Amino acid sequence: MKILSVGGMNGLSNTCLHRHWALEKIADEIDVVNTSGFTSLWYRIAHHLFLYGIPVRIPENRNENAQIIEKINSTYYDIVWIDKGVTIFPETLQYIKKKSPKTLLISYSPDNMALRHNQSQQYLECIPLYDYIITNKSYILEDMRKLGAKDIRFVNNSYESTFHYPRTLTSEDYKEIGGDIGFVGAWEKERCESILYLAQHGLNVRVWGGGKWLKYKGMYPCLTIEDKGLYSENYSKSFQAFKISLCFLRKMNFDLQTTRTVEIPACGGFMMAERTSEHQAMFEEGKEAAFFSSNEELLEKCKYYLSHNEERKEIATAGLKRCQTSGYSNIETLRSIINYIIKNSKKN
Repeated sequence: MKILSVGGMNGLSNTCLHRHWALEKIADEIDVVNTSGFTSLWYRIAHHLFLYGIPVRIPENRNENAQIIEKINSTYYDIVWIDKGVTIFPETLQYIKKKSPKTLLISYSPDNMALRHNQSQQYLECIPLYDYIITNKSYILEDMRKLGAKDIRFVNNSYESTFHYPRTLTSEDYKEIGGDIGFVGAWEKERCESILYLAQHGLNVRVWGGGKWLKYKGMYPCLTIEDKGLYSENYSKSFQAFKISLCFLRKMNFDLQTTRTVEIPACGGFMMAERTSEHQAMFEEGKEAAFFSSNEELLEKCKYYLSHNEERKEIATAGLKRCQTSGYSNIETLRSIINYIIKNSKKN
């Protein structure tokens, strides 16, 4: 099997890069087109115009459409895997199908692609051209079909087993990146309110994120706001270094799970996550992870698990085992996707 892998792959913490690593293990041969690049002023302007309903295409980052066509002209691919692909033109997909009718076009995105802020004009035009669309948002299947998706499949979020795994931490690691309760990620109103609630009630919370979080620096003695986020190995280490790692969902995407849903336990961390039906299906509550539905419950649960060290460690260990035995890794998730697609394509 030969695969052309297309996506933005800069940065070791990049989940697109992690999926590419899994595809490398699945494919007999693989080529890559990296779409990461400098976001130009025109890109930002075009995106804002699109958000206001104007059907303007955003510009490419690094001439990726021509790169794809060049590779299609020189090599046969069984699969062209496009990760998100907001800068890919429908003309490119049409060319692939004309040049190589048996090549399967697959779109994967970790974002809610039924929402306009995640889309682009060319992405909307591409939706009907993909043979398969893969999403980790179970609730957008019908919306995507209305946008023209021919075959859309839901999968859970996945983790990269060569990047998200338990490390041997030093006392310095615990001091430099850890603490009692921690969160690694961007500011959002609801998650900020929850973190401030914990700090107001005297619990030690540490936030790695920078940006809008800096507004709250020094607000409470037990709230530590770091000037930046965590990346590369320190990102994975932090989930172990914290006694409790908070897992919040992105409200603007209506998430029921997120990448941290699997990354935290896969790294050997104790996960305290918002309670949803999908979280409860993926991890047994009170045995493999802890869940909350209000700030009051979050406070109560944090107090309890901070004072029950052995129970907390047992839950973290069970959460890691659940990741490993339930096929939540990238390699297992993507292999199941590819197997489904191949089997389904042979039927057709």
